[in-house]
Amino acid sequence: MQNRDLRTLREIARLGSFREAAERLHMTLSAVSMQMKALEAQLGAEIFDRATRPPRLTPLGRRVAEGAEEVLAAEDRLRVLTGPDAPLAGRFRLGLVASASARLLPGFLRGAAGALPHARFDLRTGLSETLESLVAEGALDAGVVTATGVPLGGCRHTVLSRDRLILASPPGGGALPFLHFAPTTGIGRVIAAELADRPALRDAPRLVLDHVETIVACLDDGVGRTILPEIDLARARRPFLAEPTESVRALVLVTRLDTPLDEAAGTMAALLGQRVAASSAAEAASSSAAIPSNPSAPSA
Repeated sequence: MQNRDLRTLREIARLGSFREAAERLHMTLSAVSMQMKALEAQLGAEIFDRATRPPRLTPLGRRVAEGAEEVLAAEDRLRVLTGPDAPLAGRFRLGLVASASARLLPGFLRGAAGALPHARFDLRTGLSETLESLVAEGALDAGVVTATGVPLGGCRHTVLSRDRLILASPPGGGALPFLHFAPTTGIGRVIAAELADRPALRDAPRLVLDHVETIVACLDDGVGRTILPEIDLARARRPFLAEPTESVRALVLVTRLDTPLDEAAGTMAALLGQRVAASSAAEAASSSAAIPSNPSAPSA
């Protein structure tokens, strides 16, 4: 059964005439008649009363025409969802690195509800390398991770933000342990690379912690120094001494190259990028007084 036959049936039902349907569809009258005879043969039922002129739909024919309308409406919906200007639709598995999920996820979901009403997201948080591996394996459609090198084989990185790392110390200084975000994670490896050029910090007593909030709380209470992205340090409640470093954390959206997710990746990257910009601006504005620069701070 061809959908073009159903479209012809729909026009006949709407117009009540084979001839008018032929004119509307730019077909000959004989072609319309042959289509309807073929449709009846496929259905194994007569749906037109040909004893009348013009032929009229039988009660069964009217029910078939109603069913054809439903089939064609479903086809139209599919074309809208998959067309070149279609919105992102379907269910997508998205992973977010835990250190960025708190500030990105609520706003992303709020924005997606309005911009992508046909999309649904299965979400999980985790470490950057775990999430990127899951994307490479096809277990996730996309992941927001810290990039520490080239993408895994078969994957691409779309940069969402480049966050400057800051050496943060409590006022008063002194001999304090270094609060190191888990060195085996994406951001942890970026911090470890920065420490390689800072022997005093590298050789200082070290506390390894795996939650940004815990590190910021310890900084607030003056029990240690740390290096973190500036955007994360903006959560601190109390002023601290801030020394910019040469390191940056690249937050990226990782997707596979061999899956038809170009549009999905672009749309998700745009929404996440908007959330990165909005959260960065909001947190910087609310905490500008809490992060005084310290250009004279001694290098460690």
